[in-house]
Amino acid sequence: MLKPETIALMPKVELHCHLDGSLSLTCIKQLANNIGKDLNMSDEEILKHAQVPETTQSLLEYLERFDFVLPLLQSYVNLELAAYDVARQAAEDNVKYMEIRFAPGQHLEKNLSLEEAVEAVIAGAARAEEDFDIVVNILLCGLRQVPVERLKKLLPLFDEIDDEHLVGFDLAGDEVNYPQVKFKKLLEKVTSRGVQVTLHAGECPGCAQNIIDSVEMGATRIGHGIMTKDIPEYQEILTKLGIVLEMAPSSNFQTKAIRELSEYPFMALYKRGIHVTINTDNRTVSNTNLQKEYEKIANWYDFQISDFERINHYAIDGAFISEDEKELLHQRFSEEYAKIEKG
Repeated sequence: MLKPETIALMPKVELHCHLDGSLSLTCIKQLANNIGKDLNMSDEEILKHAQVPETTQSLLEYLERFDFVLPLLQSYVNLELAAYDVARQAAEDNVKYMEIRFAPGQHLEKNLSLEEAVEAVIAGAARAEEDFDIVVNILLCGLRQVPVERLKKLLPLFDEIDDEHLVGFDLAGDEVNYPQVKFKKLLEKVTSRGVQVTLHAGECPGCAQNIIDSVEMGATRIGHGIMTKDIPEYQEILTKLGIVLEMAPSSNFQTKAIRELSEYPFMALYKRGIHVTINTDNRTVSNTNLQKEYEKIANWYDFQISDFERINHYAIDGAFISEDEKELLHQRFSEEYAKIEKG
């Protein structure tokens, strides 16, 4: 079994990390201080509001935890700080490339514009790149429960914001009541702009069809995709297309997508050649980091260094960056993993 010290040495890619669900305790307190808000809580009380309890019974209950930090993320300064904080934490996990996703429409209560919200997060990502050995890009996230007319307002941002950090689009939120098919026309408008797409799908029991629909609507990555296990006849197609599954072990159990380890399809999908990857989803809400997620996979499946190297190459292949950037990352990771193998 791999030692935590060995896992810590591994360079990593993280494709699935939500901004508002991943703020450190120190950052949360700084955000409150910046807006003159006295939380009047102990650290333990803050975390009780920001983290899910083990008794969480559904995805919708899991999502309720975001309500605590959202009021703190309504200014340019705080959004910039939040993005920097998430990237800093990732750098501590030896993440070399990551994509942070957020829903800009959730951050307009204090008169920020959509464009300003996105620019703030990009600024935080750029500052982190200066301070740490990490590349940080941004995904715009639409929430399914928001009216489609409002979601359409996100699309012009890909034209108006000329910044290389803005790399893709996502749909997240209530998958049970808002299946992918409801957003077919919206996604056509997204992909017609040449924007790369990853979609949350197959995160809840009975939601496997959303995975198929997502791929047919242009997604090259699937957020979570646990219910891929329920569509064995489609797995070969996912493999042939090189569709990347952004799995997050802790979160996948907390949302009750899975209740027993024997049900978790990660290893079975990996053995089938499907491009599974490991992610945190929400560092704070799930009380995790990428080191912990790797340790879980290593312990559950006796994953070796070569296995982790493979899934990181899968993640690089799925990253929303140029082929030249991918080639450089592949080369760097191959060299660094070879050194770790040699000890």
